Amino acid sequence: MSVGKKVLGLFALLLMAALWGSYFYVFKENRNGQLGETFSSYAWCGTPPASDATGSGKDRLSLHITNNVHGQFMLSGAVIVSERTFDRYDLGRNELRLRMEPLQWSYGIAPILVEQVKIKPLSRNLSSTNKSAYAELESRPIGVLGRSTDFPFDTYRYGYKPVLYILKGNERIDLKFRHITTGMEMSNTFTPIQKYNRVEYINEKNSLIREEDYKPYGANECAFSVERKGSFKVIVLLLLLVMCLPLLHVFYRDEPGIDFLATLVSIGAIRVFLVGPLNDFQLYSIDFLFAAVIILVGTVSLIKAMRANSRRELAARSGSSW
Repeated sequence: MSVGKKVLGLFALLLMAALWGSYFYVFKENRNGQLGETFSSYAWCGTPPASDATGSGKDRLSLHITNNVHGQFMLSGAVIVSERTFDRYDLGRNELRLRMEPLQWSYGIAPILVEQVKIKPLSRNLSSTNKSAYAELESRPIGVLGRSTDFPFDTYRYGYKPVLYILKGNERIDLKFRHITTGMEMSNTFTPIQKYNRVEYINEKNSLIREEDYKPYGANECAFSVERKGSFKVIVLLLLLVMCLPLLHVFYRDEPGIDFLATLVSIGAIRVFLVGPLNDFQLYSIDFLFAAVIILVGTVSLIKAMRANSRRELAARSGSSW
């Protein structure tokens, strides 16, 4: 056996060991369809959800942030306004509004873009004892810091301060809500991590860091990062290793077979399964790995086809079979 075949055999053994190791790891991490710990895709910040703020007669803003496997984030929620606040600001005539003020995301750069969230009309239950008003937020996508093209190592950051306000003529009046809760329910492939101060949130080694940057965020400020779960990264690795199987067949065969076609089909299926179909030619980092494998398989198959054709011509000239 040649040295090349021995190296190829060793690589095949390592590939099979990695395949089975990844398989059993994912099997162990899977818990009733949930990757990792039961609540690893959930988090909250602000007023504790189980606090007495859920009682009647108190102003409360509840935000709900979700995302999908492709890293697209959505914001929804609801607001409860006490009778006292409703009458004080005459919210029957003045529209209640919500703005999301971004927290500083880099040293030396002041955030200026403010996201406006539409609040549906308030409705009051006049038959209740507290006569509080309730309204839902219109669900909308939100802009987060991060690049989905870094899949599967994409991470995202989002930091904000929600402020409820009304407009009276040219005057903007902010409402002081003490009870603001944000619940984060991420995709099964992500895990959210709350950040408690500016240093943790920005996460940069910079000479501009000051002592006040270590000061904890306020009760109405929320910052978190979202990253892929380790078990999901292993699933991606497992699929990439499966993609290597037809590649090994190409090297083992003396003549090209259907391995190139099998590689195209497997890569197409894996690509759609992981990140979806190609949209406006937005290429992910992993797409270049897919392209490299396709080119490698095609190159090796073509070289072996040329060699096989040369052997046929040589055998035909010598009058022997090969």
